[in-house]
Amino acid sequence: MALSGRHPVNEPANEPAPGDCRARARNRGSLRTLGAAAALAAAALAAPPGRAADAGAKEGAALRSAFPEAERFTSRDLLLGDDLAARIEKLSRARVRERLVTFYTAWKGEAVAGYAVIHSHVVRTKRETFTLAFEPDGRIRRITILAFLEPEEYRPGERWLRQFQGKGAGDRLAVGDDIAPITGATLTARGIAERSRWLLQALKVAVGPEAAP
Repeated sequence: MALSGRHPVNEPANEPAPGDCRARARNRGSLRTLGAAAALAAAALAAPPGRAADAGAKEGAALRSAFPEAERFTSRDLLLGDDLAARIEKLSRARVRERLVTFYTAWKGEAVAGYAVIHSHVVRTKRETFTLAFEPDGRIRRITILAFLEPEEYRPGERWLRQFQGKGAGDRLAVGDDIAPITGATLTARGIAERSRWLLQALKVAVGPEAAP
């Protein structure tokens, strides 16, 4: 099944009232972190109008770069309860810190062109944000680094990132196994590999049997 969207990404959505935003924030107080896309949205709400527009534009640009053929995008939040998060951790051999993940569906006409997630995590002491794009069958299409705040020598190169293309939830995606290491940047390599593993499993939950085994 295709993801059912809350609203097309390239169409304006109704903004919640400030009081509603505060109430929702209190309700999520037990969540350790939000998904990268949700964090971008929260930042956009809190930012001045110019910055909010910039955040939305960057998110849209990242999706269009991953799927230039797409005519529209829809989004859906996947809430990971403790049991589901534990199951994904076991299958992916990776720790799942987030409890809310936003998946995007790229559409070309009435056909699904693929899926994507925008994810952010701390590498050593500073953040990295990347787009993980999937083919319609759930295999990885590409990984694109959107922001990397660690020193540039720790940044993964395009050639290294291309190793992930075509990988699915059944692949090991382990550094030193089917993924080559990055000399002097072990945390960078392991961080992307681990997030890719559990996001592949999360995508299977979101879209069902269409995702690759």
